[in-house]
Amino acid sequence: MLSTGNKDRGFTFIEIMVALVILSAGIVMIYKSFFQCVDYLSYLTCRLYASQMIENKIADISRSYRESQDASFQRGATTETVEINHKWVDFNYSINMAPLAGLDYIYRLKVTLAWYDGKHLMKLSRESLLSKI
Repeated sequence: MLSTGNKDRGFTFIEIMVALVILSAGIVMIYKSFFQCVDYLSYLTCRLYASQMIENKIADISRSYRESQDASFQRGATTETVEINHKWVDFNYSINMAPLAGLDYIYRLKVTLAWYDGKHLMKLSRESLLSKI
């Protein structure tokens, strides 16, 4: 049998194009998942900051309440701006304090912190009981 020699020497144009399409699709999927991971990391970083800020605010309010003569206390700033990963984020506090029914000098404190992650409004809240004892 006589062979022409051209059949087994390389890839055809169609094989190369199919390989490039598959490779391009893989690169696009990796690129997309990378940016999803970066966005999720940014969200988690903001959430960690928010959690620590709420705990600090509850501690400050508890200390102010114990040191005051009545139920008034210093609430402090309602908005804090923090730089996270070279981006400024505004954290907005909402503080609610209400007495518990039937119990003198015991209050329920609810601190909510809200911020925008891109176009989405994120909220994190914690509750605590305050007493002078």
